Amino acid sequence: LRVPEDFSTPAEALAAARDRDRIVLPEMAFPGPLVINVAVDLQGAGSNKTIVECPAAEGSAITIGPKAKGARLTGIRFRHESFLAEGTDRFSTALVRGGGATFTDCHFTDASGHGLAVIEGGEAIANRCRFADNGWNGAAAIGKGCVLEVRDSESINNFEHGIESWDGAAS
Repeated sequence: LRVPEDFSTPAEALAAARDRDRIVLPEMAFPGPLVINVAVDLQGAGSNKTIVECPAAEGSAITIGPKAKGARLTGIRFRHESFLAEGTDRFSTALVRGGGATFTDCHFTDASGHGLAVIEGGEAIANRCRFADNGWNGAAAIGKGCVLEVRDSESINNFEHGIESWDGAAS
């Protein structure tokens, strides 16, 4: 499935996608938030070329839902357009919520909260990724049953920690 050839936006392509479909995104910035509820392969043109972003107050730029076990995301930058420093609802730029995803060559930047957060029994692998300039941790796994594996990646200039897990999560 190609954006914009087959679908005007990534949200339209994701709404039509089925397990194991590949969605190809061009060099461009796309508005989020986006939600993945199937095990798709979301492929960007490179983390400095394909961007998914949204205002920090609107939530995570991308959320991997519980039905998306096995989603793969490659070559995309996830970011917030602005920084929201007030309150405790500071969202991550990418959220794995009970599903499972592998991120390869992705950047998680300028988050009001964590760059990447794994919650509600979610599982994530980050390979050759960059976590930078985020309001809390670069990447975090929170809660029993959550798993975060980070390989060959860097975490720099985050307000709190680079990579952290707590409340029974494993990283």
